Amino acid sequence: MATARKLPSGSWRVRAYRNGECRSFTAGTKREAEYLASQWLISSDEQDTEDMTFREAAEAYIDSRRKTLSPTTIHLYEGYVKNTTTRLNNLRLGDIKPQLVQDWVNELTVSKSPKHVHNAYGFFTAVIYYHDVDIKLRKIALPQKTKKFKRLPTADIVIEIFRGTEVELPVLLGLWGGLRMSEILGIRKCDIEGDVLTINRVAVMVGRELVYKPHAKTYTSNRQLRLPKPILALIEALDRTDTEPLIRLNRDQLYDRFTKPMKKAGYSICFHDLRHINASVMAQLGIPDLYAMERGGWSNTSTLKSVYQQTFTTARQEVDETIDLYFQKIYSQKADTKTGTDFSKSPKYGT
Repeated sequence: MATARKLPSGSWRVRAYRNGECRSFTAGTKREAEYLASQWLISSDEQDTEDMTFREAAEAYIDSRRKTLSPTTIHLYEGYVKNTTTRLNNLRLGDIKPQLVQDWVNELTVSKSPKHVHNAYGFFTAVIYYHDVDIKLRKIALPQKTKKFKRLPTADIVIEIFRGTEVELPVLLGLWGGLRMSEILGIRKCDIEGDVLTINRVAVMVGRELVYKPHAKTYTSNRQLRLPKPILALIEALDRTDTEPLIRLNRDQLYDRFTKPMKKAGYSICFHDLRHINASVMAQLGIPDLYAMERGGWSNTSTLKSVYQQTFTTARQEVDETIDLYFQKIYSQKADTKTGTDFSKSPKYGT
C-alpha cells in the first residue's frame, strides 16, 4: 500500500488500488489515513476470497510462488489443477465444506496412490491457507501410506549387465556414486576438478522441455563426491567440451535404456533404485549414517546440520576409500563369458 502524503491543507491522503479500482482516503493524521485505506483493502480481500472459485484461488497461489519454487514443482501444481482438483475447481471457496473435501479425498483414493492423495491434499490446504479461508479440516481422513518392498539385484549384477554399454557411465554414477538421475544429467566436465565432482546443478523435465536448474534437489544435495578411477576413465573417454553435459540422453531415453535390460534380466526396477542399492551397500559395509547421508545427499537435520559439504575430513576420506574398494573389486572382475551368467538365480535383497 502507498504511503500517505500531506496535502497543502494539512490533511493526509492515501490512494489505494485494487483490481484496477482506485480509492482516495483523507484524514487528519497520516496514521488514520493509512488505516482507512488498509481497512478497505482488507474488506475487499475478504469479499473477493469468498467469491473466488478454487481454480482462481489455486492459480493465484501458483503465480505467487513462481519465483520461489522450482519449475518442476510449479508444473506439478498446475497438473493438480488440471487433473486432480477438477471436482473442486468450479466451487466458490466459501462453498467448500469439510464433507466435500472428504468426498474428494475418497474419490481420489480409489484410483490414486496414497502418496499422490497426500501430495494433492497438501496442495489443496496450501491454497486454502494462502487465502485465509476458514474450513474445518482437522477431521479429514487420508489414506494410510504403505511401505513397499522391492526385490533389488546386487551391485555386481548391475555392473555386469551394463559393462561396456552406452549407459555404463550414468549407471555407475547412480550405483557407485549414489547420484540421482537429475544430478547425473546435469554433470559437465567443468564440474570435475581432479577427481572431485561438485554437484551444483540438475537437469529436469518440465513437461516436454529439459530445464537446467543451478542447484540440486535440497540444500544437502549440493555436495562433493570423489570419483573413482573407472568412472574417471569413462568420463575422459568422452568427447565433450567443459560446459557440455556428459550424458547426451534425456530422462526418458536413459530410463528406457536402463529398465529394458534390467527387465530382461528379471528385475522390474527403476533408475532411482540404484540409490537404494548404494544405500544398502553402505549399510552392509558399516558406513556410519552421518557419512552415508552426507555422501548421498539425503537431508536430515539431526545428523547433517553441522556437516559442511565443501570439505573432506579424514574420516570421510576413509569412508570413500571403503566404498571404492568394494566397487573396484567387483568392477575389476571380468564376466565369465564361457559359462554365461544367469542373473535370475543370483541373490536379491530389498531396501
